[in-house]
Amino acid sequence: LSLSFIGSIWPVELLQELDHAVSVDAIDVSMAQCPPEDWLPKDINLITHDVYKPFPSHMLGSYDLVHVQNWLCIWSNETSDGLVRNLLALLKPGGFLQWSEQDPASNRIIVAPNCKTSQGGTEEVLNFLSNPRQTISFEWVSQLGDFLGQRSELVAFDRYTAMKEHQMLWNIGVLQACEEFGTNLKRNAKTEDDTKKVADLEVAAEKAAVEMLNGVGIYSELVVAVAQKAS
Repeated sequence: LSLSFIGSIWPVELLQELDHAVSVDAIDVSMAQCPPEDWLPKDINLITHDVYKPFPSHMLGSYDLVHVQNWLCIWSNETSDGLVRNLLALLKPGGFLQWSEQDPASNRIIVAPNCKTSQGGTEEVLNFLSNPRQTISFEWVSQLGDFLGQRSELVAFDRYTAMKEHQMLWNIGVLQACEEFGTNLKRNAKTEDDTKKVADLEVAAEKAAVEMLNGVGIYSELVVAVAQKAS
């Protein structure tokens, strides 16, 4: 089972690696940004569902592996415990929950050799990602292993460095995160300061997009945690 399917890379590569010997259910709250079904392997079944709502009973205890990635924009400390319990309920006894997340605590700006482009917009985006709202904290990413280990058996917790060949894809992910954060902030804006913060972020992201095309990037480590449900 693949959650947050928009990128589609993980399940597609999994099917290729296993020579299509398995099938994958792919869930997201909306498939509007996903590739057309005709572009995807026939082994992928697309399901639209809000992960914060209970899963249908026929899905419970049905999966050998549940894969989660890129939930920075939707994680909530208030609902995290119930969310993870819902995810574990999807697994068969002995099944695995694999969680991959970029760690904002490791964020830093990198610049390609001979790049003379200004970094101002990228620096503003980096500052925002370090503190998007006073009510949001990204400390949970570094603590993800402990969090899952308290609710299941933690079998792996690792950090990976991104290859330079993937930096442009990383940059696109950063800009998409800014758009998502901006949308959420705009929806929940209660003060003029909130509204101004959204406008500032939009301007900074536009500048950063140009800078990133010319060799500027925001680098961050990838945290991967794997937990196993009791047999």
